[in-house]
Amino acid sequence: MPPDWNAIRLDLLAVDEPMRASLRQMRPFFARALPGILARFYDKVRQYDPGCGIFRDETMQQAIRLQLQHWDLIGACDFGPAYASSIARFCELNQRAGVAPQWYVGCRMMFIAEQLMKAADAEVSVPRWGRAAQAARDSKAAMQNAIAKANMLDTENVVAFYFGANRQARKDAIAEASERFRAIITSLMMSSSELERTARAH
Repeated sequence: MPPDWNAIRLDLLAVDEPMRASLRQMRPFFARALPGILARFYDKVRQYDPGCGIFRDETMQQAIRLQLQHWDLIGACDFGPAYASSIARFCELNQRAGVAPQWYVGCRMMFIAEQLMKAADAEVSVPRWGRAAQAARDSKAAMQNAIAKANMLDTENVVAFYFGANRQARKDAIAEASERFRAIITSLMMSSSELERTARAH
């Protein structure tokens, strides 16, 4: 089940025009920086959890592709239905692979935020003095502020999807169990009636 679109729209009121302008300017930066960041993240996961389901088949490559597409949507400030669907696809991929949620939710997002901050710091060189120095500092601050806000909002929406999907899974499991229970009871009642009819016939 996808996140509540109305809730996402409400959260994204915090995405003001200066932030949107910064994100749009950073779209090429995300495309350059994220492949290396994601590779380093999965190296960490492999180090601490080598049996993680993300390393089976082509799951890791697919997960990286989905995240690059997701951050391209963020860089384009496309927070519409494609953004909500992107969250759903990534979470569902990890859930199907049996990846522990701490890897694909909390740890991943903290790692990406930290590494993007470092990459933004290295991206903008600040002259030692003059107006150019202040402009460079302002540019760096705008990039890092946009990264922090985007990551915060994205984390909120990914977590909302994770808990919403789990609630739906529990509802589905309860409904399925109830249906099986009803089928068993019906079968037992039919068998009991058949035995009773047989006993009466004899």
